[in-house]
Amino acid sequence: MIVSICILIFIVCIYIYFFPCIPKRKKHYAYALLLGCPAHDDGTMSSSQIKRCNLAIDMYKKGLYDTLIISGSNVKNEYVEAEVMNTYIRKRVEIPTILETHARNTFENFKLSKEYIQEQDVLILTSQTHAKRACAIAKQFFSDYGCAWFKDLKMKHILREIISRIIYIKIEIQKKIGRY
Repeated sequence: MIVSICILIFIVCIYIYFFPCIPKRKKHYAYALLLGCPAHDDGTMSSSQIKRCNLAIDMYKKGLYDTLIISGSNVKNEYVEAEVMNTYIRKRVEIPTILETHARNTFENFKLSKEYIQEQDVLILTSQTHAKRACAIAKQFFSDYGCAWFKDLKMKHILREIISRIIYIKIEIQKKIGRY
């Protein structure tokens, strides 16, 4: 029993270490970074893409940021995530936008967008299930960031995120011991 409690405490401590609290959101950011997600194989937008785009539009209309960076490549099919999402947004509102079309995962979304954002502040736009890991990665690239998300409690997204968080922790541990 005591061993089980110690193991549980150890796991909770590791989780808290790798996934700290999401910073409190400020009133305004120079940039917002809209994290991509794949379109369907026929090119139609996934529900997650639509929700992320609507979040970007809502946050812009509320005056939370000046310039939107949309990041994402053609990871799952021929359709470039950033371009598909940009088309959707442009049909609804005129937002100053930069497209980053080479990122193939969340880490690369931040790494490749850093070139544009540099030392400015940034608002991360994503889903609720993805927000905690996205902010953990953002912390590696930006000192001043916040996050906004839409509710996303689909079981398949939760399960995928659990696996992604385990992989993230494994990679971060490998980095710390010099094996990555």
